[in-house]
Amino acid sequence: MATQSRLNRQTPSLLELLQLRLLPEGSASALRYLALLMILVLAAISLFPLYWALITSFKHPSEVATIPPSFVLTRPVLKNYIDLLTGSGVANSPVLKWFWNSVFTGAAFTLGVVLVASLAGYSFARKQFPGRDKLFWLIISTMLVPAWSTLIASYVLTLKLGMHDTYWALILPGLASPFALFLFRQFAVTLPDELFQAARIDGAHELQLWWLITIPLSRPVLATLAIFTFTYHWNDFLWPLLVLNKPQIYTMPVGVSIIMFQLKGTGPAYGIGMSAAILMSVLPIVAFILMQKQMIQGITIGSLKG
Repeated sequence: MATQSRLNRQTPSLLELLQLRLLPEGSASALRYLALLMILVLAAISLFPLYWALITSFKHPSEVATIPPSFVLTRPVLKNYIDLLTGSGVANSPVLKWFWNSVFTGAAFTLGVVLVASLAGYSFARKQFPGRDKLFWLIISTMLVPAWSTLIASYVLTLKLGMHDTYWALILPGLASPFALFLFRQFAVTLPDELFQAARIDGAHELQLWWLITIPLSRPVLATLAIFTFTYHWNDFLWPLLVLNKPQIYTMPVGVSIIMFQLKGTGPAYGIGMSAAILMSVLPIVAFILMQKQMIQGITIGSLKG
């Protein structure tokens, strides 16, 4: 054993062989710096639209459409935000109401998806019933169906159920998410059976096993699922556009499109539009920053445990 340990310590790894034999001296460090440079370049490309929207939102309307454009903010003003929030720049545009609609429906939709996915995922992971695995993969296979192909059927269904022009049309459709079910079920199967067996011996029923054991241990995957679901609903444009006709219950994406249509590409349109884009971006960014640790754990926990 000692001899084998010495041999293992003396045997170079594949990475060391590549660095020593295939790469000249100093090339490994050069490759690391090159990789870092590429990451910085890609990050700059990804962040530039957000930077451009931010500085444009603080420009005076007369400076927004100047040629050549200025990439540096020299005289920041709040006129675009004031016009956006007060509606002085655009008639019949209750932006704060739209923002609240997006927050309320997004939070309710996220809570519903997490609740349904956790209950269904627990059942598929911890319960035994005939056809369980076949039913699970049948549900997962629906992810292959394009969402566009179900829009008309979903629209007619909400219309027949009287949910048109209500918050229910934004919340109820889509609660049974195959992706959310798959994510939670894959995590739930990694939980140790001993915990559930001990709880059953103590007299716990299935809802207690779900609420007292599964949910507390599933916080990372629940955080990941909540971020994905809320961001998806927050950015959704087509479905709210189809089922909503009353301006008072518009969501932010629909409301911003109405603003841009009314201003028809004028100088104020870009400033107010960029202000609305920044306002829409704040909440998802803050939510991600607050929950990034749990989100990263939720993404990596499946690979670490199985």
